[in-house]
Amino acid sequence: MSFLDLILQLVVYTASGIAASYYFYNWKRKDLLGGFWGGTVIGLVGAVLISWVTSRDAWFIRLVSWLMIPKFGDGFQIPVNLIASVLGGLLFVAILNRINHNKDRRF
Repeated sequence: MSFLDLILQLVVYTASGIAASYYFYNWKRKDLLGGFWGGTVIGLVGAVLISWVTSRDAWFIRLVSWLMIPKFGDGFQIPVNLIASVLGGLLFVAILNRINHNKDRRF
């Protein structure tokens, strides 16, 4: 794995965590533990963990592998499972929201 691959993975996982946190914090107006940035950290952890678990040789990978690893041109690809990282981020921020008793955020 090259340094560029590592940076691209970090960018995709971070974007997944930010997207999950944004969805719960701004779109659904939920009061997350740690606010937006606390949700981002939990979303990042969820994106990494769920992506790692689902990247093992399983039926899920074979079923949607054409959608999970984006390819650009002939040889350039980002070795990140986009579906799993987004779902993992959303799942972990949803769990964080439930831990915080599903409170709505006040202005």
